[in-house]
Amino acid sequence: MMKNSIVSTGSMCLKSALLAAAVLTVPFGANAQQLDLSVLETKTEERRTIRRLTATADQMRLEGEFSELRLALYAPRDEALLYRKLQVDYLTTVSAAPEYSNLSVAINGQFVGDIELTSGEQASLRSFDLPPGLIVEGFNEVRFVARHKHRVDCTIPATYELWTVLNPANTGLVFDPGADTAPKLVSGLEVLRAIPNDVTGSTNFRLVQPANMSMSNLDRSLAVAQAVAVFGKYQNPNIEIRTEPGTNAGMDIIVGTRAELSKAGYAVGRTRSGIQGLVLMRSPETGRLSLLIAADSRPALDHSIAQFQEALSKLPITGTQRGIKVFTTKFGYEITPGTAVSLAELGVSSQRFDGRLMQRDFSIRLPEDYFVGDYGKATLSLDIEAFANLSNANRLQVFANGAALASAELTREGITSRSPVNIPLGGFSPGFNELRIEVSSLTSEDEVCDVSSLNGVDRLAFETSTSTIEFDSLARMRVTPSVSPGNLLPQSTADNRSTYIQVPSNDRNSLEAAAQLAVAASAINQIVQPVSLVMGAGDVGSQPGLIVAPVNRLSGLAKQAYTDTLQDTRRSASRGHVANFVGLETLDANEPGLWADLRRYANSAWRNMGFKLGSEFQTQKSFKLEKNDVLISQRTTDLTPQESWVAFFGAPVKQDVWTVVTGLTGDDVKSGVDTLLREGRLAWLGGDTSLYKTSDNTVLSDRFSEANYFASLANPSELRNSRLVVAGVISHNMLDFVVFMVLFGVVLAFSYYVALRKSGR
Repeated sequence: MMKNSIVSTGSMCLKSALLAAAVLTVPFGANAQQLDLSVLETKTEERRTIRRLTATADQMRLEGEFSELRLALYAPRDEALLYRKLQVDYLTTVSAAPEYSNLSVAINGQFVGDIELTSGEQASLRSFDLPPGLIVEGFNEVRFVARHKHRVDCTIPATYELWTVLNPANTGLVFDPGADTAPKLVSGLEVLRAIPNDVTGSTNFRLVQPANMSMSNLDRSLAVAQAVAVFGKYQNPNIEIRTEPGTNAGMDIIVGTRAELSKAGYAVGRTRSGIQGLVLMRSPETGRLSLLIAADSRPALDHSIAQFQEALSKLPITGTQRGIKVFTTKFGYEITPGTAVSLAELGVSSQRFDGRLMQRDFSIRLPEDYFVGDYGKATLSLDIEAFANLSNANRLQVFANGAALASAELTREGITSRSPVNIPLGGFSPGFNELRIEVSSLTSEDEVCDVSSLNGVDRLAFETSTSTIEFDSLARMRVTPSVSPGNLLPQSTADNRSTYIQVPSNDRNSLEAAAQLAVAASAINQIVQPVSLVMGAGDVGSQPGLIVAPVNRLSGLAKQAYTDTLQDTRRSASRGHVANFVGLETLDANEPGLWADLRRYANSAWRNMGFKLGSEFQTQKSFKLEKNDVLISQRTTDLTPQESWVAFFGAPVKQDVWTVVTGLTGDDVKSGVDTLLREGRLAWLGGDTSLYKTSDNTVLSDRFSEANYFASLANPSELRNSRLVVAGVISHNMLDFVVFMVLFGVVLAFSYYVALRKSGR
């Protein structure tokens, strides 16, 4: 008799395939402008299978007058020769003039096709034939370049209205998988870099947890999912925890002892894997992968999982040179302090530009223990030549993770490396950073708007091989609390203990959201962090670790971390003691008066020197939660006087950390985390508290508690690190620290002078 009266199609499909492949199964039963993406209708071609690109709609959005998108697509050995057609499904803004707007597509550097971008309410579908041999086994580069022109408006704000978004559900390689659609055993683990995305562009991981299975096996399944996410750099995981395997695009992970799996209907026999008890299967039609790991005992199961993780780490990255580069730099180019790197190495292509606002995006990666502060700068040297008769109103702006950090005037000749732009180190984040360069190129003729003139003479020439960015020496220091992706999963202070992930019992939404964050953080940080899931029958938050729960289920320090955000008086003065006086605070553009003008002048001077302009937080913005919003907050235990003294001298101190992820309801937590990952905002988190607002796709970050600074274990005795511990005690801004030390020296010298006078010397 079956355990359940309803048996899913996916379960029957997987179990039948396991039986056919000699794996015996006994069935027991079953910042940008917000878009309404609902208009992106999913279209299909009959008798065709699509291998989607690994990105969401928000990550496949091409903005502005010129935009470039590079994606890495992995082709498995048995499918590479079948990929003969590329399908593109897109939607373009109604503001674009179709006669001057187009989208070009190239694969591995070879031009594939061009699309005239016609705007409308419905998406458009185009297909391009690919020559034999263009797609190779391994990683391939797929490059989209969009050029937009506005219908009627020639102003800078109008350029932000121009965009084309690719539909992830229907953009990719289409092919005929053949008549045999039965799942097949796979011997090579390389195929784990080709997990097909779902219709939203997310990578669906289903952790199969049959009834009465041990919770520790869910921990192991999550460790396997982390390893796979690291291997394939899947930054948009959608985690499902179900009792049965899935049917569509994605991956099933089934982990347990042989006895446990046998009770659930899985009995593993012969396999084609070199790892004991590991079975990997793949459905040719959907591309769905099923990974099963079984062993006689729990220690043997842990050994097999460790073997699996080690095997993945040793596999080489194969494919074309372009495809490999896109994949390896997906989470930013690794910065070496003191070394200038060209923007061409960062993936930015040279360009001749004929529009009003040139926008170029790239990403970098800084050390996870990088100390955020204005003790140094990044020097951006650009080679931009101006051809047109530019007006005097043009500027260059540099953004990092959505915040404006530096600006400079654009001369009539352009910008040369002889006049570099200094970017404050305090504006970057540890780990992954997204950067954007914007250069306006207005002329006097733009005052009389003639759209047809936009298709004429080039205004700028941007040469990226001679444009460089160089970082000063970086202090290596751990800062707590901190909600950056590298610190999202707190390290346990107990040796060899997994990080606790606490969620309320009977709250699947919070559980799956917690698993998504763990897997996404692993992918971005490229590290597997052992976790231990704890299901609390009551309120949760009494133990340090990652706590994911709605606000009405929080307790202890986790609850306090949330309530702190409702009290403005709790906000730490992170902007420094003298910043307002010396012009480091950001000003309202409409603030009148001579004093405001003087502060703006000082403001500009500090920018040019490479100092960050105070906090990006604005007092009129509230951390109040609304529907689908997600609040991510971190708190730590207070250090004892002895520990504070040790930390003062730059030595690391173990400290308990609570990271709280909450929303109004469990549904809001899950929905908000889905959107946060889908729109690529995880790297924007900062301070000790960040609020992700789904209504306008923004991240508000600030500090509600005093930070603790510890020297990095890599170099605990470095003078720079110890000096910054002192700076942190005085101010979060290095300039404030310098001013403080100068005043302290003056007072000390005056006191010494008075003492000498009184002594008669």
